[in-house]
Amino acid sequence: MSFDIFIQWFQDGEPAGVLVEQVRSTLGSALVAEDEHGWQLSFGPDCESDLYLSFVGDNDQSRVSGVTVNRPCAHEMLWEALFELMSLGNGVFYFPDARPLVRSPSAVDHLPADMVESLGEPEVVVQASALLAAIEAA
Repeated sequence: MSFDIFIQWFQDGEPAGVLVEQVRSTLGSALVAEDEHGWQLSFGPDCESDLYLSFVGDNDQSRVSGVTVNRPCAHEMLWEALFELMSLGNGVFYFPDARPLVRSPSAVDHLPADMVESLGEPEVVVQASALLAAIEAA
């Protein structure tokens, strides 16, 4: 069974982008394959996840507005990378039926009002382990 988690970046309630090179650099050596369908991440045997990018504009694939991770594995390095991605801008981490997570209280001000209304008031987290803990608690 697959499970998806999401990170998106916003500025003043609108989608904002981070450079695709920043995303690639943050993932480091865990990024093992790229194609037109997405990226594959590997953190060792039996610990692979697929990552899909959403871009700011249809014609501009240099700025990423969000990432979806399908089948996130439990490896600590994945969660550290996701936590780092959240800091590239006003990043928000979320998944179905849970309240969103942000790294900074100031990021909350940039989220779309309808997102906060539908998912709930974001929680500020200060370490990567809080992301996995939120999933385990859901």
